[in-house]
Formats: sequence, C-alpha cells, structure tokens
Amino acid sequence: MTSRDPTGPRRNPGSSNRATLLELFFDVFYVAMFAQLSMQFARNPSWGGLGQTFILLLAAWWTWSTTVNATEFYDPQLRALQGVVTGTVFGVALMTVAVPAAYGGRGLLFAGAYVGIHLLRGLLLIVALRPQRAHAREQRFLFWFGLSGILWLAGGLAGPAWRTGLWAGAIAVDYLAAALRYPTPLRGRIPTDHYSRLSVHFGERYQQIATLALGELALMSTLRFSRATYTPARAVAFLTALVTALLFWQIYALQSNKLVDRSAHRRPQASVELAPYVYTCVVTGVIATSGGVDLVLHDPHGATPWSWVLLIAGGPVLFVLGRMGSEYVLLNQLPPTRLAWLALLLAATPVLTMLAPVLTMIASAAVLVGITITDVRRIRRVAPAD
Repeated sequence: MTSRDPTGPRRNPGSSNRATLLELFFDVFYVAMFAQLSMQFARNPSWGGLGQTFILLLAAWWTWSTTVNATEFYDPQLRALQGVVTGTVFGVALMTVAVPAAYGGRGLLFAGAYVGIHLLRGLLLIVALRPQRAHAREQRFLFWFGLSGILWLAGGLAGPAWRTGLWAGAIAVDYLAAALRYPTPLRGRIPTDHYSRLSVHFGERYQQIATLALGELALMSTLRFSRATYTPARAVAFLTALVTALLFWQIYALQSNKLVDRSAHRRPQASVELAPYVYTCVVTGVIATSGGVDLVLHDPHGATPWSWVLLIAGGPVLFVLGRMGSEYVLLNQLPPTRLAWLALLLAATPVLTMLAPVLTMIASAAVLVGITITDVRRIRRVAPAD
C-alpha cells in the first residue's frame, strides 16, 4: 500500500482509489453540517447574517478539504491517519452543534473544535511519521494553524461585535497560507513535488462531497415542504427546488469523469492547489440555494428582498462559476454561453426583487435550464472532433 518516501508513508498511486469506509463515515457528518448551514442562512438572511454564516461555511469546508488532502497524501492504512479522521469526525460534530449559536453562547465551542481538529492532526502525524524529514510538512501546517488559531479562539472569547472580524481574519489566514504553500520560518514553503503525484481517489472524493451537498438540497427541500402548510405556491417552489437540484447535477456531471482523469494524470499540481477554492464556490452555491428554498417555502409571496435574491439567484451563479473554474483549469474550456446566461441572470436581479420569491426561484431555474441545453449542444458538437 505504501511507497518508500523521505516525506513519510505516502499513498501509492497504484493502490485502490476507493474511499475507505472511515472516509465515507466522515462525509456523513457533513450532511448534518450542510443542513445546519443552510438553515442558518435562512434563520438570519440579513446582509450581516449572511456574512457570518459564510465564515462558518468556509471553516467547515476547510476542515473537510484539509482532511482529504491528508488522506490523499499519506497511506490510508496509517494508524495515525485513521486516528486523525476519527478525531475530525468528533470535531465536525461539535462544530455542527455550535452553528446555530456560533455568534452567541457557543462561539468558543465552534472555534475550539475547529482549532483542535487542525492542531490534533499535525501533532498526531508528527508523532507517527518517520523519518524526521517527514515532520517538516506537518510543522508548516501547525505553524499556520497555530497563528490562525489565536484569532479563532480570541473570537470565541470576544463579544459579538468583535467575533465576526476576528473570525474573518482567521479564515483569511487559513486560506491565504494554503495558497502560498504555507511559507514557514526555517522551513520555507511546501515543496512543489508534494503536489506532483495524485491518484483518482482525490477527484472522486470531491465528487462524493459535491453529491452529498446536492443530496442535502433535495433532502432539506423535501423536509421543509412536508412540514409546511400546503399551498399551490409552496408546491411550485418545492418542485422548482427539485428541478434545480437535478439541473445542478446535470451541469456538474456533464464532464465529471474527464475532469477526474485529467486531475490525476495531467494536472495534479493545479488540481491540489485549486480544488479547495473552486469547490468552495460549488458547495457554497448549493448550500446558499438550499437556504433560499427554505425562505421561499416559508413565504413564497410578496416582493423578494435583496438578501433573498443573493441566496436564490446567487447560489446557482456561484455553483456554475465554481464548475467553470475546474473546467477552465483542467480542460482549458470557458464556454461563452455559460457566461452569457449568468450575465443575463445578474442583469435581471433588479427585476427579481420586484417579483414574488417563488417567481425568483423559477427565473433562476430557467437560467439553469438554458445552461444545461447549451452545454449538451456544445458537447455534442465537440464530441465528433474528439
């Protein structure tokens, strides 16, 4: 299963590409996390509330992404790595419980769980890895997560007025440090050869979490509709939500296998470096859309506030942009038809605020239908040339 490597027991690219049962169990907890985040978007749809929930979403996503990077880099049979994933499961459960009151009485619980996950991962792997050179990678992670952890914990202890700013700074440190390959005093950056070897497992893990996010959209829409008083407008909103989930899946799945193959065999470094960021858009887009569905099912009539439009229409825009990012980097494709459809939806946002929320949902779904039709036509034109 392993290959001899000075950086420690790395995953053998020739080994099984399937996710372990422990990894799949870890993903299950993200169904609950995504559901909490979508409900949190709906609980506080003010501009400030949306920004606060977005910070929580970024933290939850970064936890998943860094855990997947570890399971891709190291041998999955390494006991310390299995301990890391198990500990992360408990940490994510605590973060999920804390989401509704993360800016209230459970701020320290959320921050403590997040910081604990990342520090525990580094410490366990440093203890387990041999030879000594293998420690350098995890020491870089520990240094940066230790720095951001100070801001996370300070925000957890601070009052609401300071918490948002401290946590925004903390998550910015986490994302920026990764983009710069964790430059660390006396250690430098993570070498580029750490990104040069990738298995199909990596791309499939991202496929799995995207599928779970889409499942959350369908699940929560069904649960919300089943608990609401039946009206024709709510029925239309529910059906539109299901159609939206199916259209998301169609847009995502269109060239999915080709992207996984390209990421593993032709552009591994670009995939490792960019996947966490482009999938931030994909996952955020789905969860924001789910929050918008919650709002529409609660009140499908009247004008649509701007913050609601951000969820209902902005979610699909973000999802499509994320998918376009992957296709541009790995396939060198930037379909002008997609850009045109997104521009049309963005240009229509002033009109959407004058429509009922259920009509805003329908308009967003109609744009996704247009994208799907033009995508299929484009792929059919390209296929004979391939």
